[in-house]
Amino acid sequence: MNGRCAVPTSPLLGATRTHLFPSMGLPKLPLSEKVVSDSQLMRQRHQTTHMHFMDGPEDEPMVTLGSKHLWDEFHQIGTEMVITRSGRRMFPPFKVRVDRLDERANYILLMDIVAVDGCRYKFHNSHWSVAGKAEPEVPKHLYIHPDSPASGQHWMSKPITFHKFKLTNNIMDKHGFFFLKDKISNCCIFVYYT
Repeated sequence: MNGRCAVPTSPLLGATRTHLFPSMGLPKLPLSEKVVSDSQLMRQRHQTTHMHFMDGPEDEPMVTLGSKHLWDEFHQIGTEMVITRSGRRMFPPFKVRVDRLDERANYILLMDIVAVDGCRYKFHNSHWSVAGKAEPEVPKHLYIHPDSPASGQHWMSKPITFHKFKLTNNIMDKHGFFFLKDKISNCCIFVYYT
């Protein structure tokens, strides 16, 4: 079984929600890499779209956002995160608690950040407003949690933190940071694979 969970990370979004989206193909990722390009993932996903995981774990994961009260406060006051060329850790830190995994199955946990809409925003007269259409997205990478792969028991034993995850607006970044464009409303996608 595999799936994904979406958690808003922008004050431009509505209330914090989580969703599970089933039926993604399992990529054959080199586990030593911490970042995988979209093109690699799409190639690998295309190769696995017709596979069925009949012998995989029958789990229905439940993902809960950690420090939800802090995320809600940031959402209420409309605080946004400033992204720098040199890279910056996400704040509030992205933490989740995962329950209902198969304790013996191994999982790979990944994070992706996607644009919520096709708009670019500007801050004017003390609030954010749409400033036009966003530029097309550049190929991005998925961030693989450093503990991956690990058993369901490991992932459920404590909150999962992505404290080493860094964001940058430098498209030429060579440090493996996650590239995001400025002034775009984004949503964090938490993905797990078995």
